[in-house]
Amino acid sequence: MTVGQKFLRFLQNRVFRAVVLVLCLILVAGVVRSVVSIYEKRGIVAERQQVLVAEEAKHDALMRQLQEATGSAFIERTAREKLGLVKPGEQVVILDQSKLPSTDISTGGPPPPPPWKQWWELFF
Repeated sequence: MTVGQKFLRFLQNRVFRAVVLVLCLILVAGVVRSVVSIYEKRGIVAERQQVLVAEEAKHDALMRQLQEATGSAFIERTAREKLGLVKPGEQVVILDQSKLPSTDISTGGPPPPPPWKQWWELFF
């Protein structure tokens, strides 16, 4: 028997066929796992991209707020509202809240008078 014949006989052996079949099954299982893993990771990537878009929008909004906060108009408005500062030549008017008429519409009472009349009653 020659070497070629021995090799052909070995290839025809049932044990060899079983080993080859098991190796093929292992390879197929590995490929299937890889494909499933790739599809799962695609979903994760899509989710992360959505989060990234949301975070970029939030970042842009914060950058606009920062630019507004560093502007002179914002600083002046904040100084007027929170610190009560005024420009030279301006006068501050302080109103007594107890003398102002109630503007609560939910009580069902008569509607408040027009603003010009409220001012008239407040000063005269």
